[in-house]
Amino acid sequence: MAEPVAGGDRMRDMVRVARAIRELNASVTNEVREPIERKIRRWQHLRMPDLAPEVKAVRPYDLAWPVLFSGERKRLQALLGGEAGAIEHIGSTSIPGMASKSILDLLVAVPEIPPAVAALAAAGYEHYGVSPCDHEAFWLWDVSPAGHAFVVHLCAAGNPWIRTALNFRDYMRAHPEECASYEELKHRLGAERSNLLEYSIVKLKLFYELSGRADAWVAAGGTTGSL
Repeated sequence: MAEPVAGGDRMRDMVRVARAIRELNASVTNEVREPIERKIRRWQHLRMPDLAPEVKAVRPYDLAWPVLFSGERKRLQALLGGEAGAIEHIGSTSIPGMASKSILDLLVAVPEIPPAVAALAAAGYEHYGVSPCDHEAFWLWDVSPAGHAFVVHLCAAGNPWIRTALNFRDYMRAHPEECASYEELKHRLGAERSNLLEYSIVKLKLFYELSGRADAWVAAGGTTGSL
């Protein structure tokens, strides 16, 4: 009897995912550079390293995260030299007060991608293909035995996603009430939805909503990081 149940569960998952995609398509009003269906197809084939439980566990904001970022930024600047057009801390660990996994996301913008990939690989980063954040960025991981991981999102210096990422980060830093709502919704979605892909799609809907508010805030004079 187990097989029919499993098949039924898969069918229900597919129906919920299809509904979540329709709802996302209907709700997005800000510019999306990659069709949502194509982004989700990419997500279904993502590779990532095996992570220790202490790296994957969501924990309260850790004051060590900006210190770790600062050290890794200096290492990458020395490694890439003039190739490093910008190295920015993004993602949940870049937002004071935000709970997160101990995975630090770094946005690295360079004039030429292949030399930077080679340099990062020589320094211990492993290439995992296209970044889930942007279809024109690449994803490289360095998992530390000390209980954290660095993820470089490597892109060309002119990539429009850079401004999207920085606007979102700086808006969330300036609006702690949005951080609290974002965190609460992520926890609630995680509790309600057993299907990881469905959870990711619904969280993407929330990201687009916040990103639209972030872009409007910047256009109205909100302060953002330079790049």
